[in-house]
Amino acid sequence: MRPGFAVANVFRPGDVVLLRDVLRPSLAVLSAPLRVRADTEDRPPSINTHRGEVRHAAILNAPPRSLVRSHTAGATFVATFPTLEEYVNFRRRKATPIYTFDAAAAVALADIHIDERENTLYEFLEAGTGHGSLTLAIARIIHAANANLDKNAPRKAILHSVDNNKDHAKYGIQNLREFRRGLYVDDVDFHTPTTPSEYLQSRFESSRQHGELDTAFLSGAFLDLPSPEHELELVARCLKTDCPLVVFAPSITQIVDVLEAVRAKDIQLSMCKVVELLPGMGGSMREWDLRRATVRNPPDQIGERDSPVREKWVCRPLVGERIVGGGFVAVFRKKLQKTRRDNADMLER
Repeated sequence: MRPGFAVANVFRPGDVVLLRDVLRPSLAVLSAPLRVRADTEDRPPSINTHRGEVRHAAILNAPPRSLVRSHTAGATFVATFPTLEEYVNFRRRKATPIYTFDAAAAVALADIHIDERENTLYEFLEAGTGHGSLTLAIARIIHAANANLDKNAPRKAILHSVDNNKDHAKYGIQNLREFRRGLYVDDVDFHTPTTPSEYLQSRFESSRQHGELDTAFLSGAFLDLPSPEHELELVARCLKTDCPLVVFAPSITQIVDVLEAVRAKDIQLSMCKVVELLPGMGGSMREWDLRRATVRNPPDQIGERDSPVREKWVCRPLVGERIVGGGFVAVFRKKLQKTRRDNADMLER
């Protein structure tokens, strides 16, 4: 056992704790950060539960899974550090979250790999921040690249989380700081541009001022927006070749709008798959078949100006297909880039 490990593995001021009722384990409450009573306070800080108040002092310096009693009702609770799922589910919300297993599935579909042997910076984009559940899921994946760096060493991986709502960005920072003693807070930079494209354009301007022509700096991007199709063109330009773009949407029609935009604007993205995240605890998906198909018009419905054939979208689940692992996730990969000058000209228009 490492020196000091036993002392460190106790609840300290600033920790967020989950209290679960011993008699009714389905009932649980997430605390605010624990703190010591100030001299100016009339009442000691407490956690309000359905069965009385549990004082912070009863939890501080106790190891995880200790039994604590409510001060007023004498009910017994198990005190633990919350899992990521519990933290997201019980946390007060400022936006509708992507639930933890769905966020983990979306990140897994991106298939992110960071090679610390390479002398390169891995940068990722998330838009928008919202409740911060997807932020935490991505940060957990990239954290290993920064975990063993010296304090003053530059980071190897960064997640840029953007949202035009400043309250969401502020809450996202708070969520990272209060989860697991801020384990992932240094992996994420928060930004509040009007649109994700505005942030990417500012990055391009900065690169141009430093004499850089290559605008592709992103190793991956995640879009959780009402209209992601409006941001595709610039996001795709900033993606490195073969890097993933993951689009999360509540409905299949939003995914269709994305595919239409890729096709209409000839965006350098290749669709890999579309899956449905099934309702429930997560870990289950259903792959969908989304493609353009040529269909023949009935002879009696063809007018003088009509073509005998037309294109339509096929949108249906793939029968008999199951991926081990609600909403819809579309996964794209960046195609082989055009010339650097083509990229620069596109961003300048």
